[in-house]
Amino acid sequence: MKKNLFLLVLVFCALVSVSAAEKIQLTLEKARQIALEQNPTLAIARANMAAAEAAIQQAEAAYYPSIDATGSLTRLRDYPTARPNRDFDNTTQYRAGLSAAWLVFDGGARHFRLSTAEIAGETAIAECDEARRQLLQQVANAFYLVLQSQNSMEIALQDAEFNRQLESDAKKRQELGTSKLSEVLNFQYQVGSAEVNFIQAQRTWRNACVALGQLLVIQQDSIWDCIELVPPETDFVEKGNLGALETMLAYAREHRPDLINAKNAVRSAEAALALTKTEWWPQISAFYDFYFQRNHQAHFNRHHDRGISFGVQATWNLFSGFTTEANIEAAKARLAAAEKTLTSMELEVDARVREAFIVVDGSRRQLEKQNELLEIATRIRDLVKEEYDGGTATITRLNEAQTDLTNTALARSNAYVQVLLSLEALGAATAKNLEPPAPAE
Repeated sequence: MKKNLFLLVLVFCALVSVSAAEKIQLTLEKARQIALEQNPTLAIARANMAAAEAAIQQAEAAYYPSIDATGSLTRLRDYPTARPNRDFDNTTQYRAGLSAAWLVFDGGARHFRLSTAEIAGETAIAECDEARRQLLQQVANAFYLVLQSQNSMEIALQDAEFNRQLESDAKKRQELGTSKLSEVLNFQYQVGSAEVNFIQAQRTWRNACVALGQLLVIQQDSIWDCIELVPPETDFVEKGNLGALETMLAYAREHRPDLINAKNAVRSAEAALALTKTEWWPQISAFYDFYFQRNHQAHFNRHHDRGISFGVQATWNLFSGFTTEANIEAAKARLAAAEKTLTSMELEVDARVREAFIVVDGSRRQLEKQNELLEIATRIRDLVKEEYDGGTATITRLNEAQTDLTNTALARSNAYVQVLLSLEALGAATAKNLEPPAPAE
């Protein structure tokens, strides 16, 4: 119900002009929730899970007997060669009954087929989790790109406003004859340059909003006019405890869905090898047949037309041109390949977790330094402006100070988003992003 209400509000926003105060506040967790409910990738994964469940039921059916109702009408034409006129004896035969068959022993083939189906079911669940893991990371990356573009737009606006105020002051001084036209034109140029930067950032922002809307399955015009992203808590971004690296490695080895699938592939290959070896064993079945059969008419007599047959049947292949041996060797080779793939996957998962952990630590230290530089650049710009107003600093020095401040603000914004992206990469590398969010206090 909440999901439908949210989407209806978004559609409404696309049809009317809304102010910033009316924009929907969209947190990352809300965006993820919408993606999990709406994205078709997960719908496909859930359908595969349902198919795997049906395959398990099919494998279980082999443990039960099969019962069939039978019926036949046969026209017989007998042509005895001993008869001089060579005439036919025409007979119509009617038959109806029930037959049952039950596989009693097959060397364990049913057991290994069922095991294979159950492993396939677990694999389908892990594949769904893997799709969730990747989708959640994609949503977060798109979300943070929108935030980064918004920050770039805000920095460009601040730059333009600062220079616009200087332009206004320069025009007033020009009218009083204390300022030159070149100063006015200088600040006009700085305003125009900032506006160009804003347009570029706005274009990136809108494209990022469209990409985010695609992941959330929200296809509409001007989606950026309807949503406002809420950034995460700054304290966690800068100081949140990550925990020990070894703990994260252990968690990833146990919970990464793609690693679980690699382990399932080994189990499935082992079951396939065991299934192939059952070809050495005979198959033993029990059967029972109860029927009525009569010639010329379908009116059966329960005493005279009734027939019953039952027994046990065994089939044992003694020679098939060494097919079983070849199948066993092929199964062994597939098992060896699956084991090597698992080893490779374990090494890759460890490497991704270690890399992501290092990036988070480095990104946080870089952000800390960028915060310090931003404070210094802001103080320098303010001091230079005071000196410029007092006539002790040149316009060139003021331009340099403002440019340094703008570039430092952009670098700080990029460092901030890089921390967010690195934290998300670490969560995806360990599969901790699959955990439900902690309840709000």
